[in-house]
Amino acid sequence: MGASQVAVIGSGGGPYWWRRRRRYVLWPLAIGVALCAFGVWSGLVYEHNQAVFHAEAVQTRAVIDQIYTSAPSQDYNAPTFDEYALVHFNVLGEKAQARVLLATNCSGTCVRSYRVGQLLSVDYSPKNVTYAQLPSRVHGPSANFLIELLAFGSLGLIFLGAAIVNIRTA
Repeated sequence: MGASQVAVIGSGGGPYWWRRRRRYVLWPLAIGVALCAFGVWSGLVYEHNQAVFHAEAVQTRAVIDQIYTSAPSQDYNAPTFDEYALVHFNVLGEKAQARVLLATNCSGTCVRSYRVGQLLSVDYSPKNVTYAQLPSRVHGPSANFLIELLAFGSLGLIFLGAAIVNIRTA
């Protein structure tokens, strides 16, 4: 072996500068793929949970006891909030209470389509009567799935883009 040649021992092979440069590619690549996968996984889990709920759900009539709103969101856009109702209904002869989401992403005020004392149809799970939903009219992917996919997918794409840029500069 000559004086200008350096023996490479261990995994990875190649000169030190190549091993170091490869780290700049592999870490963003791994993080990007992980974020994209997490976005898809979280959306699929949410959709699965909703499908299981709707498969087991029992529809009943409930009476609104109270209407209230969540705290406003704190972000760069106009503050938004959600509107909920505390309802009661009968399950096997016993009174059950649940919280139901009436409206989401209200800005300023929510359009009042519900009032205290009003009867409405709700779906509840016999396994957990404290959770109820308004009957779903939407079939297919929900907006929540798409939001999670967009949020984590876009972060993942940023890291994938950084990995591609680092490959080109290597």
